[in-house]
Amino acid sequence: MNNDVKILIVDDNTQFLSMLNEFLSENDYIVEISDNGSDALKKFADFIPDIVLTDIVMPDIDGIELLLNIRKINPTVKVIVMSGGNRGHADAYLHMADKLGANAILNKPFELSELIQKIKKIQVAV
Repeated sequence: MNNDVKILIVDDNTQFLSMLNEFLSENDYIVEISDNGSDALKKFADFIPDIVLTDIVMPDIDGIELLLNIRKINPTVKVIVMSGGNRGHADAYLHMADKLGANAILNKPFELSELIQKIKKIQVAV
């Protein structure tokens, strides 16, 4: 169904990461996961994803910095940024990510059907 669409998921919450990995794999996406930004940059170079799905609030390299680094490496890769925020700042983080070039944003918690809709929408925009 989704052919060879490769998605790199980055989130420091390993339970959430595993759940997304399982869900997207079951929906015929080729998935690679990373629990931090530094590792994600290494995997990005080797895996060469079509879409990066990243959390914003992470130790090490956060999602905003990851977005900026990815844009330097490959300006055309699609990036979906998600955040549950940190002390209620999710909207500000997501707004910043949107302004810095994210293709889509998701406010945690979100429905998995909403994630699929965002992925399909940005796939069409390729």
